[in-house]
Order: sequence, then C-alpha cells, then structure tokens
Amino acid sequence: MASQKVNIHEVARLAGVSKSTVSRVVSERGGSVSPKALEAVNAAIKELGYARNALAASLRTQRTYLVLVMVPDIANPFWSEVARAAQDRLEAEGYSVVVGNTDWSEAREARYYELARSGRFDGLALNSVTGDMESIKGLGSPTVLIGERSEELEIDTVGSDTRQATRLALEYLYERGHRRIAIATSEYGTERVLSRRRRAYDEFVSERGLPADPELAISVRLSAEGGRELVRRFLELRERPDAIFCGNDILAIAALDAFKAAGLEPGRDVSIVGMDDIPAAAQCRPGLTTVRKPRQLLGAAAAERLLERMRDPEAQAERLLFPGELVERGSVADKRKDRR
Repeated sequence: MASQKVNIHEVARLAGVSKSTVSRVVSERGGSVSPKALEAVNAAIKELGYARNALAASLRTQRTYLVLVMVPDIANPFWSEVARAAQDRLEAEGYSVVVGNTDWSEAREARYYELARSGRFDGLALNSVTGDMESIKGLGSPTVLIGERSEELEIDTVGSDTRQATRLALEYLYERGHRRIAIATSEYGTERVLSRRRRAYDEFVSERGLPADPELAISVRLSAEGGRELVRRFLELRERPDAIFCGNDILAIAALDAFKAAGLEPGRDVSIVGMDDIPAAAQCRPGLTTVRKPRQLLGAAAAERLLERMRDPEAQAERLLFPGELVERGSVADKRKDRR
C-alpha cells in the first residue's frame, strides 16, 4: 500500500489501539506508550507503509521540527565533528538538522538569520561570526551559542574555555624552557572575536615577565595559507621566537610543513603548539603538540541545552565551558637544559 494513502486511523485499526496512541508513537514529542502498544503500532506502520505527514503536523502544532546548527568552517574537522555530534543528539529527539556554514562571512550569517526570522526553525545553535548579540536575541527562536563568543548572560552558551586552553599551551612551552614565545592567531575582519587567545597571551607574557615584543603577536588567517604566511613572516624577523602558539591546528600543521620546506625542523629548531587536536594533528610529522578541545562533547552538550531551551523558553540562561587538555607529541623541543 502506498504510504501517502495510509492514514493514522488505518494504523490504529490494524494495531488494535486508539488513534491517540498511534499519534503518541509517531509524534517526535509524544507521550509514553506501553511496550505492547508500541510494538503493535510499529508493526502496523511497517505493514501498511505509513509515513508521518510532517507538513500537516507542523501546521497543527506551529512547529517545524527543524533546527539550524551554524558553524564558521565546516571544512575544519573540529567544526564538522561539533556539528555532527549536535545533529546526532537532535535527531535522536525527532528533529531534522540544517547545518549552515558561514565560512566566516557576515553576509552568509545574515542570510541564515533571515531564515531564522521567518520561523523556519524551532531552535538555533549558533557559532556567530559577528558576535552581534542584539541581532541574535531578536531572531525569535530558542537559541544556544556554540563557542566562547561573549560574556552575554541572557543567551545559553556552550563552548570551550579559550583562556584556560591558551594558558595551558603557554605554560607548557614555558616549562619546557621557552622564553621568546610568539602567538599566531587571527584578528582579521570577522575573525576578530578570536582575539580572546591574544588577550590570554598578553596576560601570560606580563605575568611571566617575558618580552612584550609586538613582532611576537602575528595576525594571520587560521587556515593553511595562514600557516604558510606565518612562516614567511617568521623568517623575516630580526630576532626569531623559539616557540609559536597557533590559534588552531590547521594553521599549525601548515606551518610545520612550511618550516620543513624552509630547512627548519619543528621540534628542534622551532617549537609549535596548536589548538583543537583534529585527527591530522596525530598524523603529521612530527606529531603536533596541541590542546584538545572536546568537540563531540561540545556539540552534544549544545544540542542538549537547546532541547532544554525549546522545552522551557523562560528558563534561566546557562554558560557551560569545557577545559582543554594538553596532548604532547613531537613538535616542541625541550630547552630546559639550555637554561641551566
């Protein structure tokens, strides 16, 4: 029997249950059903080929069962894993997920916000390019921010503790004997929100009494091209740093390759630490020492918080930040013996 010709009454009749019982089974947000009734309804659905009419359901309930998960760079394995984890959790609750990739573009972000304002999504999980909290609060949908983008207390935030992760990397370099430590991160255009790493770096340098040389704060795109530019600029410095903390692993891995092409050996001639611990960090040579951020946990937690927000839009906003974890590999030299 063609699925479009089957209705809920036929399913209820074959299963020997009420229409409301069938409705609870097929509704993503339905109530509980006894195991016996659930088995009977599912068997009838399979036999008849019944398919739930999502459009009709949305018209009745004023819900679309669609959620937007917006990330800045889906090609970055960190963000693809965050989005996947969020999608898995939301789909387990009956929602379909639209993954929006802004590619760090304010114009793309604005287009997704237009879709949100049109009421097409029941909820939004956003890593905002602009950090424009007033625009986000005006979208009219339950919203969770992914990433430590703001001190905003009126919107749920689930992210990693960028300050703690940055300091963890810098403390490790310091403990290994490095004193002229550079930072490579982005303060370009729409990536200016990433300057949280830079602020943590400035704090650390000041506290440790390290050289506050402007040349040691290198602003580049957090991309493969940014890694190659980082090495070009490193080679032009009058006094080169002995270590570089990179704002993400993509930048750091590209820098590893560019240093080797320039005749310098990472982990011996220059030390590099990344951030994120994407899969390629363990596969490059030398392996990249980095700060792992729990991307799957982050995505799942953001989805869970959004589910709670959609159930209770008036609940008090929460801010949940996960700490980073240092992963030691071969890209950092031990210079402690040089300081004895």
